[in-house]
Amino acid sequence: MRTFEPSDLVRHVVLAVCLVLTLPAHSTAHSAAFGLMKLDGAGHATLVMGQPLPSGAKVEFQFEGPNGRAVCCKRLRAEDFQLDASAAVLATDEVTGEAPRVYAARIPKLWAVSPFIGAAVIGQPTRVRSRSSGLAMRDGQGVRRSASTCVSHEGVHLIERDGGSERTHLYLSVGYELAQPDCP
Repeated sequence: MRTFEPSDLVRHVVLAVCLVLTLPAHSTAHSAAFGLMKLDGAGHATLVMGQPLPSGAKVEFQFEGPNGRAVCCKRLRAEDFQLDASAAVLATDEVTGEAPRVYAARIPKLWAVSPFIGAAVIGQPTRVRSRSSGLAMRDGQGVRRSASTCVSHEGVHLIERDGGSERTHLYLSVGYELAQPDCP
């Protein structure tokens, strides 16, 4: 019979800490993120995100309501999307300066009868709600977060602030000049 040594405990604790630190952040619980969802009105959806789409995540997104305003929410699974490296989409991640990830999915045609761009929440959030200009949610840790959309001269911005800094800022060009920009 082997006797217990204090060094065994230290070794096991160090091993456990190392394993936890090397796990990806989304392996145990998906951290929620915001994205932009473009619906073309013909059964196609384009999702623009600043990070990879985690396997097993839910994608909840705004769609156009009967009054023309964004309402919440339609839901797809991450597995419904495919990375679309060939997408002819002009989009930027203004926080990192890197090219955002662009994903494509098919949706029921009745979900969007005309083109529409709105906010999306990706991950395992709880209580996703539509706001006048975006979405609000509680992330996997119970923290309330929200992101707003606004229109500039040539595209749509999605901005999430954390204190005074931008946590998320995605831009999606619509390819033509817009008449009534409302971004500050």
